[in-house]
Amino acid sequence: MKRLLFLMVIIVSFATGCNKEEISSPYFVWEGQFYITTHEPIAENELSEKIGKIRENVNKPYEDGQAKGLPEGTMLLMVEGQHLGTDKTNDGIIAFERDGEFNIARQIEPELKGELK
Repeated sequence: MKRLLFLMVIIVSFATGCNKEEISSPYFVWEGQFYITTHEPIAENELSEKIGKIRENVNKPYEDGQAKGLPEGTMLLMVEGQHLGTDKTNDGIIAFERDGEFNIARQIEPELKGELK
């Protein structure tokens, strides 16, 4: 009986862990593509140029410069040797500045866009 109960707990735990969770990290739109922020630091000397800034913080970003979870004025920068994402790629990278530190934002794969909350 104990084995059966233990097995049921394992199965339920596994099934619960397989459910898709909505993405809740800060994200923004730039040049028509969605980018999600990460905690990956990047050195300032790896950045090439400023490309813009977050102009508006909204619940559902859909226009360039809109973000959820990033303050207005957050600076966006190109990473040396990287590119912006397009509809045909999902590997675009942009750096952003937060509290004097630089971190990476990665383009979101198209199938994940529906999970943004």
